[in-house]
Amino acid sequence: MSKQVVVSFEDNLIKVVYASYEREKTVVHKTNVFQEEEFDSFLKTAKLPDLTVLCHFKRFYSDIIAAPPAKPAYLKKIIETEIRKRFPVLNDLSYFYCDLTEKSSTEKGTREIFFFAVDNSELTEIIERFNKYGKSVKYIYPDILALSHLIKTSDDWSSKTVLSLLNSETDRTLFLIKNGQICFIRVTPSLGHEVADIDIDNINMTVSYCRQKLRLYPEQIILMNAVKKEGGFNTIIPTVSVKHPSNVLASDETLTNFAAPVSAIIFGQKLRNQNLLPHKYKMLYTQRSIASYAVVFFLLFSLIGLGHILINLSEISRINEKINLLRKDISGIDAATSAYEKETEKMQQFLPLINFVNEANSSPDIQKALVSLKFLPMENVHIQTIQLNNKNVSLLIQVSGIITHKNYGEMHRVFTKLLANFTNVSGMAVISKNIDLKNGNFQIDVENKI
Repeated sequence: MSKQVVVSFEDNLIKVVYASYEREKTVVHKTNVFQEEEFDSFLKTAKLPDLTVLCHFKRFYSDIIAAPPAKPAYLKKIIETEIRKRFPVLNDLSYFYCDLTEKSSTEKGTREIFFFAVDNSELTEIIERFNKYGKSVKYIYPDILALSHLIKTSDDWSSKTVLSLLNSETDRTLFLIKNGQICFIRVTPSLGHEVADIDIDNINMTVSYCRQKLRLYPEQIILMNAVKKEGGFNTIIPTVSVKHPSNVLASDETLTNFAAPVSAIIFGQKLRNQNLLPHKYKMLYTQRSIASYAVVFFLLFSLIGLGHILINLSEISRINEKINLLRKDISGIDAATSAYEKETEKMQQFLPLINFVNEANSSPDIQKALVSLKFLPMENVHIQTIQLNNKNVSLLIQVSGIITHKNYGEMHRVFTKLLANFTNVSGMAVISKNIDLKNGNFQIDVENKI
């Protein structure tokens, strides 16, 4: 069961209708009527859902424009631009439109579009009145739009052109409906709620205007909330009372006195695309909806997670046992690690001795190095000193002496042969050489890696 509350502003009266959908029927449960000064007290205490508000706008802007065939998003921008051009006073506006052209959307050519626009300052004033008391307005429509759907959904009138009459204490609203779409609105002053002779004259003049200027020919006058007199009205076309759908459970008096709010409840789903709620308020509802869905999804995933935990509770218990066993193993590993560290500390005191032994074993063999110098002495070469220095991974051999010679050529030949003998020994490499050409003194440094 879906509960609905609609508030309708009609002159100095404010009407509230409570209804619900039950088994494909609209059931009106309660109605209230408040004077303007009483309504704020009602808002303070009443518990209300998101509301639909109807207004009998005193200031509105409507007309018919020609628009090219376009997708809805582009068409809306074209219409809004045309409204601003025709009515520069509308800096900030909300509007709805109806396509009057009897063509499919794929046909070419301009289209006749009827629009109804309202200044957002007027809408904001109404909405903030509810917000002041913590009540939210979700949809806002002109009363004639809700009433037009009574014609649009009627088998008798949906394909005809009719002139509808809405009564109030201060004026009469005449709106022409063609093929279920509003295409003309006229508001005339009145002397009270009852239809008088002056109202009949205004009705007849409006019918004549539609025929002569608009080239539209209304076939009937539909009374939206007025009771037809016995003998009828003296109008130039027939006058009949509106018919409400058979699935609405309410008294005839309620349907007559609360025609607009009841229609808003009946046709709520069909009216949503023509909502006049300003964009900034629509965005608030969008954000609230996103937040609500986010909370729902969070709770849903939480329940799924909880269910998954309960289903796998036994598996979790087994995993927990394995974890406990691993913790015991880790305790044993910790004890072994501690013992290893203690033994390592003890071994540290033997480390210098071990390094010394390793170095001794890794030092080059001096005796073997001396044996490799068996080519010394050589002819004309007199060795004076041989020094050996241990460099851990190699042995540095420094040889000095004198070369006796007859001439410089002979000295060079002997010295070159001496260097070659060092180089030919495996593992030896001459790293430096020096000879004094005056007296034949030489010094050769050799690295032995054996």
